[in-house]
Amino acid sequence: MFEPNEVLKTLTGRGLVSAEGCSSVRVRYRVVVERREGGVSAYGMLYGSHANLRPIWLEPDAQLRLANGRRLSISITDLVGDAAEFECTGPVGAL
Repeated sequence: MFEPNEVLKTLTGRGLVSAEGCSSVRVRYRVVVERREGGVSAYGMLYGSHANLRPIWLEPDAQLRLANGRRLSISITDLVGDAAEFECTGPVGAL
């Protein structure tokens, strides 16, 4: 049995965020992977240039490439200064 909203792991590192029609942006990331009632999900923070993250924030679909090469489908939900919050929009799988 597992606890709802159980944090499985937290990943940090440097990666790349991209979205169709936008230039890729180098970021530092913090990804929280947790088990929820419907399965495994992830969310977190990105830190990079506000000017470069803004066009990606305006797009509904983006990708975060982690330091290990794994890609996550994400949506940036908030952007304040050089910090952006995001949620995964696709399967998380094994990280």
